[in-house]
Amino acid sequence: MERLWTPWRMRYVGGEAREPGCIFCLRPAGDDDVESLILHRGTTAFVIMNLYPYNTGHVMVVPYQHAATLADLPPETVTEVFGLLPWVTAAQQRTLRCEGFNIGLNIGSVAGAGVADHLHVHVVPRWEGDANFMPIVANTMVLPELIPVTYAKLRAELVVSGLGREADDRALPQAGAVVLVPEERKVAIRRARDGSLVLPKGHIEPGEAAWQAAVREVGEEMGLRAQVAGWAGSSRFTVDGEEKLVAYLTVTAEPGPDWDAHLGVDTLLLDPDEAVAALTHDAARDILRAALDRAGSLLGAGA
Repeated sequence: MERLWTPWRMRYVGGEAREPGCIFCLRPAGDDDVESLILHRGTTAFVIMNLYPYNTGHVMVVPYQHAATLADLPPETVTEVFGLLPWVTAAQQRTLRCEGFNIGLNIGSVAGAGVADHLHVHVVPRWEGDANFMPIVANTMVLPELIPVTYAKLRAELVVSGLGREADDRALPQAGAVVLVPEERKVAIRRARDGSLVLPKGHIEPGEAAWQAAVREVGEEMGLRAQVAGWAGSSRFTVDGEEKLVAYLTVTAEPGPDWDAHLGVDTLLLDPDEAVAALTHDAARDILRAALDRAGSLLGAGA
């Protein structure tokens, strides 16, 4: 018998982390999906990350309707809830390279449902050997990355994924980045070939996750080594008659071996306010502003 031990969830199961009201009604009623960890809003259901995960990348597919059982939901809602699962698991596999999943519902408190009166489907990525002695011996969960980082990676994948878009949506999916350089307390922006100042972005190669494309583009276009820090936003725009859909991640970066060849040539380091003002396009300014608002201490006191 296989067991996935999760004693770090006891703070939630024991009621210490509970809040008044139904979290699955309160979260979609808010207007900050990043703060609420909502990855996708559908017509009758949404996808949200679990703040107290069984494993890295643990998400839930939840109907908007407050209902305790499948029989309480209309057929179209049940169809969308389960129809989201192939899309979500495909995004998790591309993003996290997981090897399997635990997918299931706990209907009723006797079955282990933490929120028994609002149905939700758990989707838990699994890897060979992902259980270890730390939760048992030290009451400590070893997660390889922070939840905001996993959120950003998954959301970027869901935004650009063809499974999550209309059948006639021909926009070219791309990935880009808001680049923060904490050591300098600066923002790095790119000078494009036409002289415009932009956020770095580029094509997603076959077999590549969106976040990997964003990090690669920062390295190739700016000479910076980057790692994902959070979600920045998405944008649609048309260039030379071609529509593009870009998922932007916030990354922190440090100089790579080719940095000197880029600085002052195709890459500028600016104070945050100067970077916002310097960008050529309004959509890029909006994304940078939003990312800086969420960046918190990533740029230190100067942010």
